Amino acid sequence: MAKDKKGKEQLTPAEAAARLVCTDADKAKARKWFARARELVEGKNWDYAIQCYIDGLGFWPEAVEEGHQMLRLAASERNIRGGKRPGIADTMKRSMSGKDAKKAMLNAEWLLAHDPRNISYLEGILKNANKLRCEEALLWVGPLYSNAIESEKKLSPKRFALLREIHEEAGDRASDRREAALAVQFYEGAAEALRKQMQADPKNLDIENDLRDLSTKLTILKGKYESAGTFTESMRNAEQQQGVQDQERMVQDDSDLRRLLSNAETDLESNPDNAGKVETLVGLLCRREDEKDERRAISVLVDKYKTYGDFRYKMRAEDIRAKQMRRTLRAVQERGDTDQAKKLQIELLKFEISAYRERVKQYPTDNRMRFEYALRLFQAGLFDDAIPEFQASRADPKVRMKADLHLGKCFFKKKYYPQAIGTLGKAVEAYEIPDDAIGKDLRYWLARSMAASGGIDEARKVYGQILELDYNFRDVRDRLQALNDTEGD
Repeated sequence: MAKDKKGKEQLTPAEAAARLVCTDADKAKARKWFARARELVEGKNWDYAIQCYIDGLGFWPEAVEEGHQMLRLAASERNIRGGKRPGIADTMKRSMSGKDAKKAMLNAEWLLAHDPRNISYLEGILKNANKLRCEEALLWVGPLYSNAIESEKKLSPKRFALLREIHEEAGDRASDRREAALAVQFYEGAAEALRKQMQADPKNLDIENDLRDLSTKLTILKGKYESAGTFTESMRNAEQQQGVQDQERMVQDDSDLRRLLSNAETDLESNPDNAGKVETLVGLLCRREDEKDERRAISVLVDKYKTYGDFRYKMRAEDIRAKQMRRTLRAVQERGDTDQAKKLQIELLKFEISAYRERVKQYPTDNRMRFEYALRLFQAGLFDDAIPEFQASRADPKVRMKADLHLGKCFFKKKYYPQAIGTLGKAVEAYEIPDDAIGKDLRYWLARSMAASGGIDEARKVYGQILELDYNFRDVRDRLQALNDTEGD
């Protein structure tokens, strides 16, 4: 390690470009933690399983398929079953900005595992993986972060700029190491981030120049290695390590997809009891929304369910089938065939009610799943069946307000107006965001219940509150005018 003029140690260019290296001994230690984590997942001990995955990643931060991906699955399961999010004490204890990049990255991943949709935690992993030069982890988390920030209500140019900056830095490192294929991946990721940044900030003319410069760098890189005869060799060597990386990126054409599918099927044949490899194959089969591939995915999942009895495989197969049914329904609706659309809608509802009824029996304490079951019952007009399910699902804070809203609507449909007013009135008082969709819907159905029970003045007042929030909300103006006209008569 070189020293600067003041005698402080300074990384040489080669050291600065070097990727993180893990020894075989460290990988062996990590795999023991991962194996223990998988056992805990089977026992539904999500919190301890997450910690075991984190401990394993401490030895092998680049373990994407065995560590990061499986941790993400465990976190998703925990989240579905109502796991609590990190508190203030957790965030203070687990800093994502410390000098120790590995510790900061693992802190961010622990926090993300307890709150899987939190973009700030994803960003913490992204930044620290880059500092640590965890190139495999970067290829995994980059697409997750990109999808998350692209789904925000208001696109943030700064987030896309960060994504571009990190991808370009990683591309520069790979280029310095003469890993051409990897450098191309990172540069292409940076270019995509720039294009999205341009959409988020169309008035920023500098972005177009940056994109042009990056495209030039990418062209030069390809030309340099192709002319030297090493680009093809680099690509060939990279294929051995590219499976997980490719699965996290968007597939560009059918040949890419078929290659990945072949690799995934081979991997699963070698590890038939590996849930992560099942999900990898199923995810690829569903990537293009091709009916034939989706049927193959369902077949794989049903076979695994019959073999291992893991109910998650059955749920995944049902979700794919429901998605197919919704896609067919949309196509029929777009054709304007109302009779056929109504028939398909009933079939879909029956299918989902049956599926969720079984899921609730399988996971009786999963109140979020119970809410989804109740929602389908409500849509089918089975209010007597839906009411107790909505009442039970209220135990989950994340769906409580939606449950209260639909519970009030059930009471309204049954003409139990006092119960509707009581339920919706309490929800309005408890809900802290009056001007979002749920806040306005709560007031809307409260006002309708009040009007239906003869509380004209109360209904008028609540309708007036909605108008102050959103003048064009639903048919509030017409209903308020009708109340006023009735009063005038």
